[in-house]
Amino acid sequence: MSSNGLNLTEKEFRQIRDLFFSLSGVLLSDAKKSLVAGRLAKILRERGLENYQQYVEFVKADGSGREKQILVDTLTTNETYFFREEAHFEYLEKEYLPRFKVEQPGKPLRLWSAACSTGAEAYSAAMVCAEVFGMNGWQISGSDISEKTVATATEGLYPIEMADKITEKLRKRYCMKGIRSQEGRFIIRSEIRERCNFFTWNLMHRPSGFGPFDIIFLRNMLIYFNPQQKDIIIRNIIAALHPAGILIVGHSEALNFAQSYLQKIRPTVYRPASTVQPAAS
Repeated sequence: MSSNGLNLTEKEFRQIRDLFFSLSGVLLSDAKKSLVAGRLAKILRERGLENYQQYVEFVKADGSGREKQILVDTLTTNETYFFREEAHFEYLEKEYLPRFKVEQPGKPLRLWSAACSTGAEAYSAAMVCAEVFGMNGWQISGSDISEKTVATATEGLYPIEMADKITEKLRKRYCMKGIRSQEGRFIIRSEIRERCNFFTWNLMHRPSGFGPFDIIFLRNMLIYFNPQQKDIIIRNIIAALHPAGILIVGHSEALNFAQSYLQKIRPTVYRPASTVQPAAS
């Protein structure tokens, strides 16, 4: 019996894992069993459910889809911070964006943070764009499978500790420290937030109604998927990328499986090798 009075059996864990996989495309490892039990225990108590088997049946029976979204929000891992893997932002500021201004004058730059979590990556990119372009000529989109994290990203309000990775110059220009009820937090300035839009999206699905983008960030999330799923996701992502655009992945990720349709132009930075059809949803 666990400390919360609820015991997650192997059968129940497999059911929850399969359900989460069907909703998100992410397959939880056996090592995540205690995490699943801990994160879902509060929901079981709130719903008046006696065990995890009842919870699985409860989620499946919910016709509104709300409980399924809550399950996804609860089990999705969202590790993020501002200017993570700083070299990518230096590359944008010092090389890619200045060249874009020269080679495509007057063309608005569009960037997609495709697994944006709570928005730190998107707002980091937005600050860089503002430094290069000013407050016009660019637009940031951010998407995540979790409604909860997208809501946080849209609000742009964060614990003050998350500002540590933002340089003093950028903090003064683009962030405001909270006071009174918001003490201990900071908010991204409205002129930056107004140029960023966030929405929920499952990367296993074909892009629809958005794009093409000049830059797509897809960093540090492919590790949660199997090889076939990785190929589907990357093909779908590339379908939303401008033929002259770039895809940026995490420093620990390699796209060797995509050599037939992606060309590496520097470590972790790729461009389309040819026109690529999106994978079937």
